[in-house]
Amino acid sequence: MFPQFAAKLDNLKAVAQEMMDNEDDPLQQDVIAQQFAEASLTILRQLRYHCMESGLDGWRQGKLRRKVLIVDDSVVTRKMVARAFERANFIVDTAENGVEGVNKMKESIYDIAFMDIDMPVMNGFDATQALRMWEDAVRPGARQPICALTAAHVDDFDRSELMRFKEAGIDVMESKPCNIPRLFKVVDDVSPMFSDLSINAIRSDNDNMGFHREVH
Repeated sequence: MFPQFAAKLDNLKAVAQEMMDNEDDPLQQDVIAQQFAEASLTILRQLRYHCMESGLDGWRQGKLRRKVLIVDDSVVTRKMVARAFERANFIVDTAENGVEGVNKMKESIYDIAFMDIDMPVMNGFDATQALRMWEDAVRPGARQPICALTAAHVDDFDRSELMRFKEAGIDVMESKPCNIPRLFKVVDDVSPMFSDLSINAIRSDNDNMGFHREVH
């Protein structure tokens, strides 16, 4: 769909892979990986601006649809949020705890994942931290945007509380009960540049960069 951006990403990956192959120092390899991630994000931001200037709705064309993940132990919350996004023609996946949510996010990158903080089995903080560690190791440069859903009033958070969310790797916070219009705004504000690139998280022995992109 976007061949010029696909070519840029392929070329960037090839250059980074060659540098990694010729570098034996693990610390320098980490630097290369970080530089690759930053350069990839720059290209993907360019793609975002291109889509916005072209009047594309939510980076989607034709039959492609946005997708969201709702991770919450509350059946009521899952159904309420899912129904709202389904009516807006989103693809919606749900999970009832952090473990299920992390597994789904390893399989696919969503436009946004709405993550409840207080859940059994694995809470939202632990789930986000687990995913970020996995992303760093397996899928560098492809970060899943996560919006925390918390019963606390977000606007009243002090700096230490905000830092706790940031350090866990959470991108956005919204209070519960959910304000549906605000959740839609979160999608528009945070929706990743990765969605139209259909990133598949496939670890391959022949792919040291840890992920494979398919551009349709």
